[in-house]
Amino acid sequence: MIVWWTALAGAHAAAHSHANEQIFWMLSGRMEARIGDERRVCGPGEVAVIPGGVEHEVWFLEDTQVIDIFGPPREDFLTGGPPPYMQAG
Repeated sequence: MIVWWTALAGAHAAAHSHANEQIFWMLSGRMEARIGDERRVCGPGEVAVIPGGVEHEVWFLEDTQVIDIFGPPREDFLTGGPPPYMQAG
């Protein structure tokens, strides 16, 4: 499953985990990601893998576009609307 996100500066994806492996690919902007115990600031062109079951969260430092790739597809995304852990800044 591929998801294209547009997040405004100040938005926060609160700490969460899911069984699906996730790969994110930064298209534009900057975000700070915590994946398990690791923290990093990511910018355009960067890619990271989040193994299934690992807690993670993201702070959007700038207006950002990012592509998430999930395997297997996230059933909770098929119902529409943003997931409950996404919060506007």
